[in-house]
Amino acid sequence: MTVADWLAIFRAFAVIPIVLAIAAGERTVALAVFAVAAATDALDGWLARRSGSATPRGAFIDPLADKVLVVGTLVALAAVGNGWPVTVVAVFVGVRECAVAVARTRAFVRGVTLPTDRLAKLKTAAEMVGVFLIIVGERPWPVAGATLVGLAFLLSLVSLPRYFATRVV
Repeated sequence: MTVADWLAIFRAFAVIPIVLAIAAGERTVALAVFAVAAATDALDGWLARRSGSATPRGAFIDPLADKVLVVGTLVALAAVGNGWPVTVVAVFVGVRECAVAVARTRAFVRGVTLPTDRLAKLKTAAEMVGVFLIIVGERPWPVAGATLVGLAFLLSLVSLPRYFATRVV
């Protein structure tokens, strides 16, 4: 396993203290852990490219870690009552990300790598910024964050057919 792989694994597991902090009403802690975890998304890709250690396993783990972080955090935020916009966004994003995770997993098991394109990277960045704004919790940031994540969801619908056009599903 490469350093980039370990950073992605850290990002996925970071959702645990984030969810616990949100449940305990400790938004500052949740915000700090989420910010560090989100930053690892840029760092792990940069490290893998710079060191020449990009692998099919890393290409699988990285977007999966993003999905765990974003969806897990959104579900926790919806569960503690951040209003209907956050709940709606959590449901739609959760369903979309689960569908893509299944497609990516099936592809990986069959030895097919589904590369991440610029559109997917833009979507993930928008989701991360949006979730960060929702965690802030003071108006108008949660509404702005939910709107940004919602726009990222709409943007993601453009890339969705690519995952199911590949003969792995």
